[in-house]
Amino acid sequence: MIGRTENALRALLAHTLSPTRIPGYPAWIVLNAMTADRSPGAWRARAAAALAREGEIDGVLAELRSAGLVDDAELLTTAGTAQLAAARTAVAQASRLLVEGITEPEQDAVHRVLDTIRRRADELLPSNG
Repeated sequence: MIGRTENALRALLAHTLSPTRIPGYPAWIVLNAMTADRSPGAWRARAAAALAREGEIDGVLAELRSAGLVDDAELLTTAGTAQLAAARTAVAQASRLLVEGITEPEQDAVHRVLDTIRRRADELLPSNG
């Protein structure tokens, strides 16, 4: 069930991002990390934790630069800011549709279960064990 759900959510995210110039999940993670904390060490650590591997970040940055979304100083360009805003709006709408009709107590239970599963998965990763 976890794998099927993860695959469906990744496919939905890819579909949701497809009208933008954001080239997929890793780029989505990097852009959101960059805007959450502008300190290079902090946003890179946040992105590496979310991606479960730090080595991918430089490749993602190269893609983002190539797409005109990030400049050489690792700052969002005007186009990057607009694309990220559009993507966040679309992702928020998709998220609302995913939980539509699910009660708040049910959502709270799902959050607790998924967070437990995520923490256990993190603990099983070689870099965290």
